Amino acid sequence: MRMRSTMIAGALVAAAAIAATGGVAQEQKAGARAQQEAPQWPEFQSPQLGFAVSFPSTPHTTSVAVAGQNPLVRYSFEAYEGDDTVYRVVVLEYPAGKAPNPPSEAFYVKMVSAYAKDSESRVRKRGPATIAGREGFEAITDDGKGKIHHLVSIVPAGDCIYMLISAGPRGHATSDDAERFRNSFRVTDGQSQSAASPATHSP
Repeated sequence: MRMRSTMIAGALVAAAAIAATGGVAQEQKAGARAQQEAPQWPEFQSPQLGFAVSFPSTPHTTSVAVAGQNPLVRYSFEAYEGDDTVYRVVVLEYPAGKAPNPPSEAFYVKMVSAYAKDSESRVRKRGPATIAGREGFEAITDDGKGKIHHLVSIVPAGDCIYMLISAGPRGHATSDDAERFRNSFRVTDGQSQSAASPATHSP
């Protein structure tokens, strides 16, 4: 009788393990199906500025010389999704050999603080991050009413510093779409060691 009870218990454990494995497999299939069903974002490339990234639509492009720091030029590539979500790449192009190399933490903090001031938001989290295979910096900021959340990633590469910015409703900064945008970014000038690497971050 004891042997039969042991066999039954073993069978129940095995059945539970199979059921758990099947549940995991179903979750993985559901996740893969959701990714397949998600709209494909076309990749935007800027050979001149050495980067590529996926936007939900064709971005609007502007450029301006930074006052008092000529010939530093700031480029902006911006695309909206719906009425309340925006994805933006800001590129600071320095004269050859004049970009901070490597940028100090104080430099990153200054950039994040300036962004928070311009966007009328406050910094919630910030810290070093590895983005597109490069050591950089990342922050999450929120507007005063907590309705708009921003994910700001800063990537240095050669004579350029790239800021990847996405902003949207509550929870956007940690959403799949915000990570999707950031992780689609790659440097195309041949300097990145692992351009396809996903970002790791502290915020």
